[in-house]
Amino acid sequence: MKWIVRLLGLLGVLLLIAVIAAIYLVATFDPNDYKGRIEAEVAEATGRELTLAGSIELTLFPSLGLRLEDARLANAEGFGEAPFAELQVIDLAVAVMPLLRRELEVQRIEADGVTLRLARDADGRSNWDDLLDQAGAAAGEEPDNQRGNAGPERAPPITLQELQIGGLEVADLRVEWDDRQSGTRMFLDPVNLQLRDFRTGIETPLNLEASMRIEEPDQAPVEADLRLDARLIVDLAADRYALRALRSDLDLRHPALEQELSARLETDLVLDMGDAIARVEDLSAHLSDLHLTGRVEVSALDEEMPSLQAELRSNAFNPRTVLASLGLDAPRTTDTDALTRMEIDVSASGSPRRLEVDSVLLTLDGSSLRGDGALDLTGARPMARFDLAGDRLDLDRYLPPEVEQARTPEAPDVPGPPADDIPIDLPAELLRAFDLDGRLRLGVLKLFGLTLEDIDLTLRARDGEWNVEPLTGNGYQGRLETRATIDARGEVPGYAAAVDLRSVAIGPLLEALLGEESRLVGTGNLALDVQTGGGGVNALMAGLNGRGEMRFSDGAVRGINIARIIRNADARLRGETPEDDGGPDETDFTELAGSFRIRDGVVQNDDLVANSPLLRVAGRGSADLPAREIDYRLDTTLVATIEGQGGRSLEDLRGLTLPIRITGTFEEPRFRLDLEEVVRERVDQRLRREGERLQERLLERFGLDEGEGDRQEAAPDSGEAESGPLDEQLDRLRRGLGESLRLR
Repeated sequence: MKWIVRLLGLLGVLLLIAVIAAIYLVATFDPNDYKGRIEAEVAEATGRELTLAGSIELTLFPSLGLRLEDARLANAEGFGEAPFAELQVIDLAVAVMPLLRRELEVQRIEADGVTLRLARDADGRSNWDDLLDQAGAAAGEEPDNQRGNAGPERAPPITLQELQIGGLEVADLRVEWDDRQSGTRMFLDPVNLQLRDFRTGIETPLNLEASMRIEEPDQAPVEADLRLDARLIVDLAADRYALRALRSDLDLRHPALEQELSARLETDLVLDMGDAIARVEDLSAHLSDLHLTGRVEVSALDEEMPSLQAELRSNAFNPRTVLASLGLDAPRTTDTDALTRMEIDVSASGSPRRLEVDSVLLTLDGSSLRGDGALDLTGARPMARFDLAGDRLDLDRYLPPEVEQARTPEAPDVPGPPADDIPIDLPAELLRAFDLDGRLRLGVLKLFGLTLEDIDLTLRARDGEWNVEPLTGNGYQGRLETRATIDARGEVPGYAAAVDLRSVAIGPLLEALLGEESRLVGTGNLALDVQTGGGGVNALMAGLNGRGEMRFSDGAVRGINIARIIRNADARLRGETPEDDGGPDETDFTELAGSFRIRDGVVQNDDLVANSPLLRVAGRGSADLPAREIDYRLDTTLVATIEGQGGRSLEDLRGLTLPIRITGTFEEPRFRLDLEEVVRERVDQRLRREGERLQERLLERFGLDEGEGDRQEAAPDSGEAESGPLDEQLDRLRRGLGESLRLR
């Protein structure tokens, strides 16, 4: 046992000698004496100048420690005079005893005032490329004295799998990124990071605070503040990394937002490089009234195109509240209660550049849409596709009030067009930003006042030209098919529409569309093909061009009672006061047909035909849509007897063409029978009849036959003959008839 005691004593003496030697070395060794050599070695290894302007402090026991102050590494050639990296203070300490067991236990790493400047020039060269090249070359070269040397086996190096860090603290870290190819500049300043009791495979508390600023050419900067708390797990053996119970708060200031955006994200992030999978688990994102939950998984990370799967679901949120939190105004809608409740449930798969939306359920203000879609980012513009079906959708609730005002203009105080134009603010940049192929099927659709059923709509958009091709549906006892185009490719948007109505009840349809009593009722067909362009309602009206045709049966034209106009005119011709018959202010027809053309907002019709058991009507004229004025003529012919005032038959008007002029505004049309022409024709007719009877009596009195009377009438008349008894009687007859038929 004595030798053991002696051995322990010897070891104690040796340990005491080692401690004394270490203290002596620390007391007598000054690492600052080696600054020049260190700077030269770095310059030779990297080709860059290292400046050690501050002091260097070294400790050997009980910790191997290094404290370095005021150090700078020069930038690559061609990237300016500012240093590539610089620091104010870095202080690190490594436990000595674990090193003897080939374990790395970092007791602390503290860095303050570290700045890293990253850049890329116009040719795509980065200011760290030379460092990577030299590091790779150094790693691939083996020292000469070890090549082919079969000497004693070396001890295995310390691996990072055994790494431990008692504490990591980085304060006032600044990272700059200057991309001279795109003109983008980004700053992370400051970044503060704290990590406590880090061990591989064990959860470690992590705290991060950072501020970011992004500058783009000719744009206001984007700024953000990030605060992150999580539990970090680094499993180097399994090549697996995770941020558990991650909670981050983001404050974003963007030029497109009128106020600061605040959002919160809670989730678990997992990166498994062994299986090449990244997962976002138990996702919970909060933005004002919007809460999103779900999961995202990206697999095949080791391949050129990873695969993506995602499931996201929202709460029932108020879109207006969310937009207000972004400092944005909600779209102005005709119904102020619209756009107040929305839910989203979506699942998708594919790749980051080609995503398939396997299912989507969208609920908006009581309407629901379900279907699938896709998003393709591989082309020149994003390409979206959708196939949706829903129960009912009232689009009128979401249209701007200006559209409703343009559709149902109120009557102005002064006849004529409205004093102010109604602008149509088309989001042209958005319409040009992506392409679209879509199909929408609805049980009920309400649009522009119309209620349609069994809707099937196909939508196609390419480079700013949007086409509905077609929209079909049932409604108003008939069938609707329409095609429409919005062309946003130029500075002035263009519009086109082709409408085909079959067997529709035109009265209820027009009343729903215009929001007022229809002037036309009946059942039939209407075809319309129009084009226009402009940025406001006035321009759209003035630029309207196209054509159309119609054919209706068993209906009526409201606002004009042709039979009443004829009866009243007859009463005036007889010097009587017209009486109100109490009948409706409309004209029935069994058939109404015609075609029209539109040029620069003026509708012209020349072939209107309307028939009824009582009347035959032919019409021609124009309607000026911008001025809202009408100038139209109806040539009306009685084909059956109607009763006049006091039940008197108007048989003498049968077969007579009665011209009716319609003038004035759309809101206050004026109807006038052209009595002057009617009187002239009736006077001539009665004069002829009376003259024939008078001639017969004169012939009988003078004993002349008809042939002799004709010969006398054909013979040259002298002045005396012109004022003979027959002519005088005829003149008196004309004057008498004219007086009796004079309009009172």
